[in-house]
Amino acid sequence: MKCRRHRSSHPGASPRPRRQQGVALVIALLVFSLAAAFVVAMSSEFMLFMKRSSNVFVASESYAYLRGGEDLAKLALIQDEQADTEAGRERDDLTELWAQPVVPYALDNGGMLSGSIEDLSGRLYINNLGVDANAGNDDGDGAGTGVTIDGVEAFTTPQRRFLRLLQSFEEPQVSEQDARLILEAVRDWIDTNTTPTDFGAEDSYYIDFEPSYRTGNRQFRSVSELRLVAYMTPELYLAIEPFVTVWGDGSLNIQTAPAQVLRTLNADDQLQPLSAGEGEALVALRGEEGFESVQALLSSPVLANLQVDRNGLAEKTDYFLYTGQVEVADRRSTLYSVLHRQGGQVKTLLRSSGAY
Repeated sequence: MKCRRHRSSHPGASPRPRRQQGVALVIALLVFSLAAAFVVAMSSEFMLFMKRSSNVFVASESYAYLRGGEDLAKLALIQDEQADTEAGRERDDLTELWAQPVVPYALDNGGMLSGSIEDLSGRLYINNLGVDANAGNDDGDGAGTGVTIDGVEAFTTPQRRFLRLLQSFEEPQVSEQDARLILEAVRDWIDTNTTPTDFGAEDSYYIDFEPSYRTGNRQFRSVSELRLVAYMTPELYLAIEPFVTVWGDGSLNIQTAPAQVLRTLNADDQLQPLSAGEGEALVALRGEEGFESVQALLSSPVLANLQVDRNGLAEKTDYFLYTGQVEVADRRSTLYSVLHRQGGQVKTLLRSSGAY
């Protein structure tokens, strides 16, 4: 008797080829999913790479324009010095080419470039505030300011002007007492010792801050360091920042100083600033042509009856601030360059996009 193969008639049984087709479909879907994920990842990385490259290109292009503006500023300063030499006058005022208002320059790519030059000697120099009024210099013994015969505390001329500047703002208002505290803290920041003056602040004051830090024990390298000095509030720093500098030789150019700075030229026995109206009056008397001389300023109706120390008052400068701004691809960049003009040449002492 012959045996016959029995074919299963079970309803759930599936032919082997269909089972293999199902496995192949799953594998194909898995491969497709991996490929899609890989493509998405590559696309994301590619877009990020392109964006980075674009940012680098725009930044490089912007910086090139800003450096070009700086070179033009240097050329203007050199031409001005040559013109002054030919005219036989040693003076820098607001009528000269470098001091003219900003005129934006259209770029080929649709952007804009603008630049301005400011006389840094039209600001108060803060690195000479550490000098002791009695000793003539700060010898590092931590002694405070002396007392004159008439009982008025003795301050150097730069210190008096700084005290007046601190009190010259409507907001924030600073009392004479608070101004003295800030001055003493500034003196301690500059001197080379760690012994505080009578009302100053040294390491022992700042050690309790969070985070703690030490005094500089050196001259300021940036005006922004004033934010670290004791009793200096953020509001007061923003107010005085446009009127002080760490660059220069300590001279104050009366031909370019703004009204806020001219208000610091009060009588020697007065620590209060001139009024806002008196400051504006001095600017009006200066006019477009400037004061004839330092003596003409001191003999003006505003100052004629005051004993104003002329120490440090000048009409010429060698230190300038170039501020360049450029807009490329809807992105704005700024460059600050401190320029030193001397001997027919202009050197860049500092370039920064922030504090200077």
